[in-house]
Parts: sequence; C-alpha cells; structure tokens
Amino acid sequence: MKIVSVEAIPVILPFRKAVSDIWGTYPSSRHGIVIVRGESGHYGAGEIAFAWFGGAHSLCHEVNTHWADLLVGMDIRDISLINEKLDHLCSFSKRHLLAKAGVETAIWDLLGKELRQPVYQLLGGRRRAEIPLTGGVSMGVQEEMVEAAVQHAAQGYGELKLKIGADDRKDLEMVSAIRAAIPDSILLRVDVNMAWRDPKQAKRMIDELEKHGVHMVEQPLHYDRLSETAWLRRNTNVSILIDEGVWDVPDAKRTLEANAADLLHVYISESGGIWGSRQVFELAAHYGVDCTIGSMPEGVIGGAASAHIAAAMANLSGHASDIRGFTGYLEDVAAEEMTIRNGALIVPEGPGLGVTIDFDKLRKLSVS
Repeated sequence: MKIVSVEAIPVILPFRKAVSDIWGTYPSSRHGIVIVRGESGHYGAGEIAFAWFGGAHSLCHEVNTHWADLLVGMDIRDISLINEKLDHLCSFSKRHLLAKAGVETAIWDLLGKELRQPVYQLLGGRRRAEIPLTGGVSMGVQEEMVEAAVQHAAQGYGELKLKIGADDRKDLEMVSAIRAAIPDSILLRVDVNMAWRDPKQAKRMIDELEKHGVHMVEQPLHYDRLSETAWLRRNTNVSILIDEGVWDVPDAKRTLEANAADLLHVYISESGGIWGSRQVFELAAHYGVDCTIGSMPEGVIGGAASAHIAAAMANLSGHASDIRGFTGYLEDVAAEEMTIRNGALIVPEGPGLGVTIDFDKLRKLSVS
C-alpha cells in the first residue's frame, strides 16, 4: 500500500455571500486540494484550508516542490511514521500544519478506501452518527444578523454563534435584539476573536452579555494572555472556549495547564490533520476538558474529515461544533454533498472520508 504520487492543487472556492469577522470581509477562500495516489490506483483526498491571509496556494507549491518526493514510497499503513516525517517539515512555522493537514487527511482517506472502512472506524469506531452544529451569524448590520439568527432557529439549530468585537455598544444591542427574536431554548455563544483589549473590558462585556442569555464566550483575549483568561474563567459565569490559542498539542498543553479553558475548539487544519486532532482531544481528556470542532472554513473534503474525528472522539462536547464551513460556498470540488438535518451534521458513511472529487469541478475551480 505504497504512495506513488502526492499533488496539491490550488483552488478558489467562492462564498455564497461574503463572510465577515473582526479581521475583515472575504468574498472567496483560497484552498488546496491534495490528491495522494496509491499502488492500487485508488486516490485519497485532503484539503488545505487557510481562510486568513490567502496562504493556501503558497502551501500547495511547498507540498509539490519539497514534500511530495519525501512521501512517495511510504506505506500508507505507517501513519505514525508518516506523521513523524510531516511534523519535521512543520518545525519552522505553524502555517505548515495546514499543509500537513491536507496531506495527512488524504492518506487517511486512501487508507480507508484501501481497507473499505470509514475513517471513523480506523479511529476506534463511531460513537455518534450526528454532530450538533452552531448556526453561524456573521458580522453585519443588525437587521441582517437578526434575520440570519431567526432563519437558523427555524432550521432547527439549538445553538447560535454570533461574531462580535468591533463595537461594544452595537454588539450588546445586536445580541439583545437576537435574544428577543428567537426562542429562549436556543443557546447563544459569542466569538470575540481576541478583540477585547484587556480583562477589564472582557469582564464588563461578559457580565452584560450574560444578561442576554449568552452562555459561552470564544477567545475573549489574545491567545498569549493565559493568566488573564484564567482569571476571567474564575470570575465569570460563562464557559470560556479557547480557539486561536489552540493549534496543536503544545498549545493545548499550555492552555490546559494555565486553567484558561472550559473547552477547547479543535481545528483539523490547525492541528495538522486527523492524527494531530486526535492528540489534542486525548490530551484534553486527561484534564477532564471536552472539545468542540471548528471550521477554517473547510469545504466538503475538510468538513468530512472533521466529521470523522467528531464521530470517534470520546470527549466531543455536547455543545455544538462548527463543522459547517462547507455550507457557505457557492461551488466545491466534491462530488457529494454533506447533509445537515435539524441543525446536526450527518457523518458520511462510505469508505475513507465518504466523499470523492468531481474532477470536472476541480478543473473549473483550480488556478495556476
């Protein structure tokens, strides 16, 4: 079961509607589609997803130029050895973890196809067939955000995630308006993306947000302010979810040892793929901490990989994950669509990741 070729193809996936957060507004997202071919003629698919700063295409070049030849000839069953080699290639910059995720996921997909097993089965078995998701509300004018929240509530989402951080007064008004427009049974989470300047501002805002039913705050402070985030956790009633502060195992260890998180938000892209994601989950379990899963946002291939991790991990939180980035794209390279029903993602069941590439779509969306 040896690797015969590795190729990373740069693509642009257009959003249905431009996406906004504290960092900016994005009309499309640059990705890389990784194809790993084996001796049998089967291929595995992975995705390099790097929404911010447009770096996925340069990572494709690095994979094709410097990584591919090092992997050719390796046995896809030697997942540990493959990850060891890929980790060495990531030692100079964390951005390379996103390239590793694309390559490593493609190898898991190929292994599953060769063994005729879903990836979740290779990870120890499926614990759940559906993954509760947040209904995401992107930054925008208040009326549009309220409308989006009402739509998500009608679609069956039990937890909404609101992007905030640009203006405290407007944020509070928006959250209040959304709370009044949706049933009380629907949970509200806010994602600050490190926008609050200091613990004083964060504490003041959290206390006000709690009055409007916000139960969870994602990354309230900059990721290197662990002691202050831990103080917030001790002195507020909401759950603190750490996102930007957790890419890989060393990040998770620092956060957990600082007692700075009630939950960790794990990204398959940032953690370097399926192997790395599982390591973060298992480390968090030793500290009695559950995890949710974020979205870069990946397309269907990356979303499917995240779904398999979510299906298999013991300490996936009962709170909703964000594996819904694929819903925001007007076009994708995958031949299949993933299903969301009543606010929950249905885990793909086919061999490997359970999705395949539509090569006509890939040619259309690829760029030189």
